[in-house]
Amino acid sequence: MIIFEADKAGKKIDGVNILHDLSICISRGEKVAITGHNGSGKSSLLKLIGGIYENTSGQVRRGMGKTGYVPEHFPENIRFKMQEYLLLIGKMNGNSESELIKKIHKYAEIFAITNFLNTPLKKCSKGTKQKAGIIQALLIDPDILLLDEPLTGLDESTQVELLNELASINTGFTIIFTAHESLLIDGLANRVITVANGRIIADDNKEKKEKYKYIKVIVPNQTVASEIPNIRFHYIEERTVEITVLSEHSDEVLTRLLESGCSIVELIEKR
Repeated sequence: MIIFEADKAGKKIDGVNILHDLSICISRGEKVAITGHNGSGKSSLLKLIGGIYENTSGQVRRGMGKTGYVPEHFPENIRFKMQEYLLLIGKMNGNSESELIKKIHKYAEIFAITNFLNTPLKKCSKGTKQKAGIIQALLIDPDILLLDEPLTGLDESTQVELLNELASINTGFTIIFTAHESLLIDGLANRVITVANGRIIADDNKEKKEKYKYIKVIVPNQTVASEIPNIRFHYIEERTVEITVLSEHSDEVLTRLLESGCSIVELIEKR
């Protein structure tokens, strides 16, 4: 099912053309990354897809369905506690309080922020506020989730954590996001649209990449890693080794490591 289609669409603001001659079709279930340099028009394209902007030339058709939108910057100095804020936003969309509380706690657990539900948002970190913004959009059970630079300003470990959490909520709806980080593009997108000067200059479907797990481990001796099949490894310290393994083999490898007396320091899944 087509959820967005544009035919030679453009957008003009204050007499200035910010999007030009866009022809694009996006179907339900796609995971689309919109990338480009700062000022290229990628956020404007995202807003056009979501109906925040209306085209001033050409044709645009949007499918029926609910759209959740997460802006790049979460509002500052919100005095509400996180759960209070999410309840307020959710009620504005017609949800009952009992239903909302169940959803809030479900997503807070997925995004690992349950301990912050009663914390004022203005005291939360950027990463925690970013997660609250995504939960806010998910509360309406969207058919399309639009994310504007969701990893901006987050450290690498928080980026990986947020990416894994976004992947875990994949329930068949469409996700469209702007990004310049290869981590998010490689880990989530199956299609990449590149924008420059308000025009689409590339639109590529990505081949599905295998999922890998990166394991950092402290080993009792340097023969342990060499005895385990299906892995690549290198030592970063005398007894600390980084291992790369296909996700399908990771449980077996972790078992072998633990049985050999190793200590797992870090475990990350990537594509």
